[in-house]
Amino acid sequence: MIASGAIVLGRGQRLAARWQQRAPVCFRRPEPPHRRELPPRQAQPNRFAFRRELSSVLPAATFGLKLVASGLAGAALTLLLWNDDLKTPVPYPLDPDQVAAPYFPGQGESVIYSRNRAARHVFEWDAAEADREVPSNFPLRVRTVKFTLPGYLTSSSSASNPLAGKRLRYLIGTEGSALGRDEEVIELSYNSTQPAKHGISIAYCNLFDEKNTGRYGPYLHTSDTAQQYNEGQIDPRGPGWEKNLREQFERRKRQGFEYIELDNPDAYSIKDVIGAIDLAASYGLKVIAKNPALMAAGSAAAAAYVAHPNVYGIIIEKGAGNPSGMDALRRRVGKPNLPVWFVAFGSGRSWAGNVADAAKHYRNMGVTYSSAGEYGNAIDILPPA
Repeated sequence: MIASGAIVLGRGQRLAARWQQRAPVCFRRPEPPHRRELPPRQAQPNRFAFRRELSSVLPAATFGLKLVASGLAGAALTLLLWNDDLKTPVPYPLDPDQVAAPYFPGQGESVIYSRNRAARHVFEWDAAEADREVPSNFPLRVRTVKFTLPGYLTSSSSASNPLAGKRLRYLIGTEGSALGRDEEVIELSYNSTQPAKHGISIAYCNLFDEKNTGRYGPYLHTSDTAQQYNEGQIDPRGPGWEKNLREQFERRKRQGFEYIELDNPDAYSIKDVIGAIDLAASYGLKVIAKNPALMAAGSAAAAAYVAHPNVYGIIIEKGAGNPSGMDALRRRVGKPNLPVWFVAFGSGRSWAGNVADAAKHYRNMGVTYSSAGEYGNAIDILPPA
């Protein structure tokens, strides 16, 4: 019995020990699962603060846009008015500098050269516009600028040209002065000392050294005309060019002449010829153009020459032009009433007759012929109409 009880007790102890070993496993508190740490939450923007900031900036932005729009509108209006001011039509768009042809020694004066330059304009303030009353709501007085080409300032006054409709007595081959006649124009020689007693006198002047004195150097040697007449072709780039012109202009002004002819312009560039005309104007002398169609730069130079506001007539020698071409030229430059006189001598009698037949269809054109050598007298073939 005791042994049985001991066995039972021993088994009971072993079972209790096993129970104690398993009990912690059965009733162990489970460990919490592993959690991944999340990044800190970013602060959300304050929507109400952004709206308040936008509402404070919006008025300033609106004002700026209105200011820009006003400026653009003002610029557009100014451009529109400016374009209207520039729409004044002009008959011929050339300026002397645009057709200025460089001089090339060793070539004849009939060779045509071409050269283009920027156009030069005369600025003229509109005084009537400047004196106009300004509206009270207009913030700034604006002066307008008108562009006028130099050659057309006198086109409106060409009808009142005192030489228009008058016969020309081209007597540059004579010596001394002459009596002249009323209602006639007489041109006197280089050696003349005073105007004619009657009519309107023109004094002959020369872009060459007329007597080949050698005092106006340096000289060029490219003109057949200068060689034929034993005259010095003055270099426009040298000091003698202006010296020769000033001496002639001072003498003619002192003698009482109002009009002059500048002979041999076709031996020089249009820029040099225009400069000589400008210099004559500074002495109060008005210029008669000579053979403009022979200018080295062609029709463009001829137009610039005749368009000059100090040119009051044209003299054409045999082979240097015809009535239709001269009429087209003077109309082209806005001087439709500019006097044109055709002159001839020696073998030019038949040429003068043909020119007269064509010139009778135009106003302010006359034709004369000299039977006494080179312009020793003047016989009317066609008086101007």
